[in-house]
Amino acid sequence: MVRIIAGSARGLRIKTVSSDKTKPTLDRVKESMFSILTGNVEGRIVLDLFSGNGSLGLEALSRGASSACMNDYSRACVGIIRENLAHTGFVEQASVSQLDYREALTLYRKQGHRFGLILLDPPYGAHLIPEVLELISAYALYAPGCVVMCEHTKEDTLPDRTGVFVKQKTRNYGTVGLTVYETEE
Repeated sequence: MVRIIAGSARGLRIKTVSSDKTKPTLDRVKESMFSILTGNVEGRIVLDLFSGNGSLGLEALSRGASSACMNDYSRACVGIIRENLAHTGFVEQASVSQLDYREALTLYRKQGHRFGLILLDPPYGAHLIPEVLELISAYALYAPGCVVMCEHTKEDTLPDRTGVFVKQKTRNYGTVGLTVYETEE
């Protein structure tokens, strides 16, 4: 069972995709993630680039994010994201795309997006986080004070610095690692 943990949609259960290629973030990890992000969600424009079922973007919206761009390459995932947005009442605050992450970032650049909170939970083992951070830096898709939360396996070692982003901390929860980056002042 996946649910919204806090905020205006607290307690609502959301659907997941039945697939071995997606892994919804466990509630305890999501709770830790948003505890780390306290003060960095409300009023921010959010990017949830590898959305899966949309759990992270929905949690951010529930906690007061102003809007979210949610993307996943899978048609099944995008369908579930749309259903979950309708169920939680956040349809008007979110845009959903079904693109490869590079195409999505290119689209956001053309649209002039600047994100204050970026949630990255790419497929485990794909080692995409450094490349994605470089693209976000190169495309200037970050607002001043942007925070990036990365979910990965605890075995992954992420760089201390990538583009304009500087690693602030890494925490491990079982087999999951959470790494936070912020833009350099």
